[in-house]
Amino acid sequence: MLVTGNSRQSVAWIAQHADGWLHYPQNVDPQARTIRQWRSLHQGFKPFAQSLYIDLAEDPDAPPTPIFLGFKSGHRFLVEYLGALRDIGVNHVGFNLKYGSRPAAEVVQELGEFVVPHFPAHAASRDLPKDEVES
Repeated sequence: MLVTGNSRQSVAWIAQHADGWLHYPQNVDPQARTIRQWRSLHQGFKPFAQSLYIDLAEDPDAPPTPIFLGFKSGHRFLVEYLGALRDIGVNHVGFNLKYGSRPAAEVVQELGEFVVPHFPAHAASRDLPKDEVES
């Protein structure tokens, strides 16, 4: 079970009782501090996830502009931002398209084509014997 936000609990309580933490988006540096605190309060692996509202601009090079709990940008900035989140220890990002200006199906197609390939899931390949991964 992932606790969302603080749910009126301390971070220490969440680390002791939850299987993971679903946090709100923050700029990268404050999020890194939050993750360091989270990781210091428990042993073993417990995922850190965050939500993110996105409005994917048609221009792939569009710079970010703030929206509620996220931003509007082109997919190139989104890839850069997600890479920074990965690098600080975010394990999962849940996109919310509620404030998007484009049809959701179009955005999902673009995410699948231009964003998701930069972030392959490695867990499945770790569970396979080496000869099956290489084939």
